[in-house]
Amino acid sequence: MREHNKTEENRENRLKDSRRIVIKVGTSTVTAEDGQLCQERVEPIVRSIARLIKDGRQVVLVSSGAVGLGRGWLGLHRSRLADLVTKQACAAVGQSLLMDAYKNLFARWDVKVSPGIAHRGRLHELAPVLKPAAHHGKAPRFGVVPIVNENDTVSTAELESSESGARSAAFSDNDRLAHWS
Repeated sequence: MREHNKTEENRENRLKDSRRIVIKVGTSTVTAEDGQLCQERVEPIVRSIARLIKDGRQVVLVSSGAVGLGRGWLGLHRSRLADLVTKQACAAVGQSLLMDAYKNLFARWDVKVSPGIAHRGRLHELAPVLKPAAHHGKAPRFGVVPIVNENDTVSTAELESSESGARSAAFSDNDRLAHWS
């Protein structure tokens, strides 16, 4: 028990000293069973990020959920996500739903968002958003939260790996994107 408390204290101290924080949320956090946005899980995360921004921290949010939200909006049962084309269609629809939901949730806290869509061949385009040299290690001047999501519409590695159960060694999904950030 004593070791657990020390580990927890170490974690809290590291968080207090951090200027940039990368937060990754998965599809099961973002989406409810019916494929809609799960407000009860996402709102507290947004509220916490807004507080971090107000404290002068730079926060990057890496979020999954586009396929799940697209499935819900299209009214598809989970069993319909068995093929790549359907997953891509759900991702295409869900991407704007995901970013719009975050925009609206963060607006309640007067925080702006900057949506970014990533895929393996275009990571260099995210560098200015994720590693802003102009701030010299300080929090961004405008309090904008970059929200990044792997673009499953064109980068299918994550969708294909979820079908086979395997993960490729290359950057291919939001988990790896969060690590890269």
